[in-house]
Amino acid sequence: MRTLIACLALSLALPFTAGASGDDAETKTAELTNEQLADAELADIDDIVRLPGQGAGQPDKMALPGGKAERLVPGGVLIVSFDANRDGVISQEELRTGITAAYQLADANGDGELTALEQQAWAAGMPVRDDTLANPVRFDPNLDRIVTYEEFYTVILQLAATYQDSAGDIAIASLAAPEKPEKEDRRLAQGGLARGELPPGGPQR
Repeated sequence: MRTLIACLALSLALPFTAGASGDDAETKTAELTNEQLADAELADIDDIVRLPGQGAGQPDKMALPGGKAERLVPGGVLIVSFDANRDGVISQEELRTGITAAYQLADANGDGELTALEQQAWAAGMPVRDDTLANPVRFDPNLDRIVTYEEFYTVILQLAATYQDSAGDIAIASLAAPEKPEKEDRRLAQGGLARGELPPGGPQR
């Protein structure tokens, strides 16, 4: 009799135990899902704020027509591609047409909105690295994580205006970035002393 009662008690307890275990499992699953969602949200934020790889694998210099490989000014690699007739000059019409074509190319899914990942993938396809083109914040002044055509157009126009001549044209040759001065030259330009030079009145060696 005692054995029978024990068996009955055990059989009655098992469903409750299973139910409790199931509840614990569901709770843990929910907690895990919430953690994963939080991680995914942070990862999405990081994709917008950071520049993954910062153009890793892309060269720093590009050969301009009729010249040697040069470092280009910010946005230069894109503006060079606007020279449709290959005459070495980007006209205002070529600039406008080129900006529209560039946006359509960057908008991979064709929804009329450019996400940070789309922009970075587009910039990574450039012949040379250009961190300005890969920076989502640069193109998204209202920080809503979406770059509209108007925002894109405005930013590229602002970059281009820096390189336009009085007629509004851009000579490709002008898109080569100025040479960086040597460290020694920069030190002297900032009023520093040449390497090994002592300040006036200092101890003589």
